Amino acid sequence: MTAPEGATNAAEAERRFAILGFPRSGTTLLSRLLDTMPMVSSPPETHLLSAAGRFLAEARDVDGPPIGVLSGLAFSGIEEEEVYAPLREMIFAHHRRMAGDKPLWVEKTGTDIFYLEQLEPLLAGHMRFICMVRHPLDVIASVQDLNAAMGAMLPELRPYAAIHGNPHIAAAHAWAEATSRLLDFAERRPESCHLLRYEDLVADPAATLGALTAFMGVEPDLEAALAAAFGSEARIGLGDFRIHETGQVEASRSNSWRKRIPLGTAARALPVLAPVMERLGTPLPKLPRPSSRADSIRQFIFAKHLTAQARAGG
Repeated sequence: MTAPEGATNAAEAERRFAILGFPRSGTTLLSRLLDTMPMVSSPPETHLLSAAGRFLAEARDVDGPPIGVLSGLAFSGIEEEEVYAPLREMIFAHHRRMAGDKPLWVEKTGTDIFYLEQLEPLLAGHMRFICMVRHPLDVIASVQDLNAAMGAMLPELRPYAAIHGNPHIAAAHAWAEATSRLLDFAERRPESCHLLRYEDLVADPAATLGALTAFMGVEPDLEAALAAAFGSEARIGLGDFRIHETGQVEASRSNSWRKRIPLGTAARALPVLAPVMERLGTPLPKLPRPSSRADSIRQFIFAKHLTAQARAGG
């Protein structure tokens, strides 16, 4: 006897997942860990959802109807769901092919979080979501490493850099906006979202993965997954370049921002980050107040004198 269509779709939705997190929040590490599990396919970054988000994005700051695909097709009598359905199936079909015999699959691309407004009506009710967060100052420091490695800034960060100039402050604004939207999304759809912290994953991988896999409805051998995650059999593709330099889950990368971001810059970023950090229950670091102009000049002169004395003594 064939199951009703609604029941089939609901069952399939339980087997589809997307990891949503700001770039450099540990999403590639999590994807790698999941992909080693016999029941789960989590390939390298596909950019399918980000591309769908860009396709569906509309300019709304105009007089009259928004400018974009959905509005354009609406004039020809094409409803939104008629646009969503084939786009959704294209994404799902690619993942079914990549998953092969594995019944569950996971989409992960670091920039998907920037298109949450467009992706929610496309995907909500058709899959479930793993919402991943990390201490924002560690994220900001790591984003600068990514930009340096690529020789360019992520396209999604460029509008923030055009406004704020300082790349750290630009990343702070981007993180605060994107993470706030992610938390709003998770609160609207608690039955289909699982919130995961990077710091918990690296501090206690087995317990954190256990809670996640319970949400996903699988019971893998977690110790085997952790042991296999960094083997040579891992799939090669787009994603965080650092994963290829990693041999194990490391807690040492947490709270490393203090050695990587000037304290004055961190102090200027903190007011931007604080509301979302408080919402997450993340303690706010104690940082010096931003220096005044006079203090900055004195500090600069003092540093120059120290440098000159060191050279004279050497």
